Amino acid sequence: MGVTLRNLLLRFGAATQALTAVQARLAATEAVATERARLAREMHDSVAKTLHGVALAAEGLASSAGAANTDPALLRSQADLVARSARRAAAESRELLSDLRRQATRDQDTDVMSELAARTIDFSTRTGLTAAYHPTGEQTTPVPPLPPTVARNVLTIATEAMENAHRHASPTQVDVSAGVHGDLLRITVYDDGRGLPENTTLEQLRRAGHFGLVGMVERAASMGARIRIGRGDHPKGTEVRLELPLATIREEAA
Repeated sequence: MGVTLRNLLLRFGAATQALTAVQARLAATEAVATERARLAREMHDSVAKTLHGVALAAEGLASSAGAANTDPALLRSQADLVARSARRAAAESRELLSDLRRQATRDQDTDVMSELAARTIDFSTRTGLTAAYHPTGEQTTPVPPLPPTVARNVLTIATEAMENAHRHASPTQVDVSAGVHGDLLRITVYDDGRGLPENTTLEQLRRAGHFGLVGMVERAASMGARIRIGRGDHPKGTEVRLELPLATIREEAA
């Protein structure tokens, strides 16, 4: 009986070790898959989109340069847009590399409001759409600098919302607003275009290959934020509203 019991315990121990090894391999596989999905989302929503903007701005510059009686001020403005977009693509690439190497530091905290205003201006210049940025909320409560990962997610969601409006909604204007409301940092992007079809779900968007909206939801979830995509309080169009608890910002910065 003693020998039998010892053999059973040995087999149980071996089975436990095998199960632990399998669980570890499954966890590693899941982590790799999650990281690949995140990197694909980062590339799609940041560097790839910015480079596409560089190409469009460069095409506009080439077209203007080839036209008769071109205004030199217009050429300078378009050349400046190309330069800013290229610098942004380079910065986004560096952020991705830093994130991969886990070298992001607190010194890289970002003033999201200033960057959001600049991106709104660039979007309007590049697309020709009327787009404006408006600070909202409690002006006496400044928006704290955001840690690099949070800032990148927030800015990418807002930029993707503007780009989606331009590509799919045929709007006449885009309004971007941001500010502190109570214990939330709220960022809203509204366009007066055709809006989303009723009863649209994330699964339908995923099957149809509309990964931009899916990516926005995934980004919001990754940083503990709430996101709503729909008509909101407007009679038409689409509003993307992102609400990030300030407590989350403080925890990330700690």
